[in-house]
Formats: sequence, C-alpha cells, structure tokens
Amino acid sequence: MGIRWNNLSECEKRKFEKMKEPEKFIYFLLKQYGSIYGWGKENPEGADCSGAVCMALFASTGLLIRTTADDLYKRVFTVNNPRPETIRAIFYITKKNMKHGDSMVAAGTATHIAGILENGIIFNQQEPFGKVRQMVDVSNWYQHNGYEVTVRGLNREALERLAREGKTVYDLDPEFHRYFDIGA
Repeated sequence: MGIRWNNLSECEKRKFEKMKEPEKFIYFLLKQYGSIYGWGKENPEGADCSGAVCMALFASTGLLIRTTADDLYKRVFTVNNPRPETIRAIFYITKKNMKHGDSMVAAGTATHIAGILENGIIFNQQEPFGKVRQMVDVSNWYQHNGYEVTVRGLNREALERLAREGKTVYDLDPEFHRYFDIGA
C-alpha cells in the first residue's frame, strides 16, 4: 500500500487551477510546510522568510520578484487594514538600530515576514523549518525583543510594476527552476 504521487499531483493541480489568487498564495505557503530554512533560498525544498513569500506570490499571481522582507514591506505589501480575503502578510519591524544576523539594521527595518493563512494563523519560515504558527505566539516574541508588528495587504499594482522591472535583490537559487517555469 502506498501513495500514488502522480495521481495525487494531478488532483492537486486541478484544485489549484480553480483557486483564486489569495487561495493559491495560502496553498503555496502550505506546500512549504516542513521545508528547511535556507537563507537566500526560495523553493519548496527550503527558503528563508522572504523567499517563502516571494515564491507563494509567484505561484499565485505569475509575477516574479525576489527581494527582502523590508522591500516587501515598503514596496509590495503597502495596503493598511487589508480585507481578510486578500493576500496578506505580517511584518516584524525594528524599533531601534540593532544587530540582525551578521549586520546592523536601522530602526524601521522589517527583518522578518510571514504569510497569513487566516486570521490569527501564519506560515512562519524560520530556523529550523517552516511551520504553521499562531500569529500571537510569534508576535509576542518579536515585541518582547524590540520589534513592532504590523499586518499589510498586497498592493498588486506595485507587484506588477516590480515584476516588469525585474526586481530581484537576490538571484534565484538553482532549485527554483526545478519547480517553476519562468519562460524565456
């Protein structure tokens, strides 16, 4: 007895094709469940926080960008008080200059992002791996450690503009092309 992966994948493909963009965004966040944290990566095998969101945005909208949590906060997710049925993310923003990894970041920098699955539930891609979390649990830790927390909605026009410009801070990792066809 076993799983017939080809048949299961065909079924998933049919369901995915019937979904609206916000549902596709959530679906692709969840496809990353259990994948390892990989700094600078954006594929189902492993991703960092912004890579997980950028990959889900591409899968749901067909618009490819690869950028940082801060750039997503400042240029892509700019809608305040977004409706629950839209593509949303939660951002963790420094209140003061602080060390983040091996470098210093200025106050007002979004250093972490998580995609929102539904009210109060997020997909959090953070070491050691991606998992579904309660928003309050993650937010409490960040707030206790000097961060502001804000929820923002996708500005699709901004995403379209950046995709046309070929906005990438990072080059796509080689594994990305195993899962996605980005055309010529």
